Amino acid sequence: MEQILILSGSNESGAALAGFLGDSFRCTPKILASAYQARMALEHNRRTELVIINAPLIDESGVELAKFITQETNANCILLLEQEQAEQLTYLSEQYQVIVLGKPVSKTILFQLIHTIEIAVHRLQRILEENQRLERKIRDMRTIDRAKFLLMQYEGMTEAQAHSYLEKYAMDRRKRKPIVALEIIDRINEKYL
Repeated sequence: MEQILILSGSNESGAALAGFLGDSFRCTPKILASAYQARMALEHNRRTELVIINAPLIDESGVELAKFITQETNANCILLLEQEQAEQLTYLSEQYQVIVLGKPVSKTILFQLIHTIEIAVHRLQRILEENQRLERKIRDMRTIDRAKFLLMQYEGMTEAQAHSYLEKYAMDRRKRKPIVALEIIDRINEKYL
């Protein structure tokens, strides 16, 4: 993970967290002190993967910010609270998918938790990339089918003839079928519609 944001009302704690993350995950997290700064940073950088809130912040408790992060961004959120508060706010995990930990937190637990989040982020990224690839493939197939349909409707071809025509057209021009399908659609639209 590279896009990590640390929020801490205490400069010392923020620097300690940043040092731990830098050593453990070879990253350079950005450290902020207020919820306002965090909201602005998240608005400007939609690629933030993880936000660690060491509550309280200088302008709020951190609870509302944690809810905002999980509801309005794609970032994961770890909220570090005093042990008593953490036990009272377990609903944040279920309702808002905020990971709530009581302080003090052991480095081992924090490392394992962030490592697990990192694995989940990478898996989600692969799934999103595969989804985009499949959506592109479906879009291409629709374009090709539309071109075949227009060839059949306006040029009097059978489906097999339209398919062969499209393949030959693509091969002769050394272009991908979806691109030549768009050319054919444009040509037929100009000629007949």
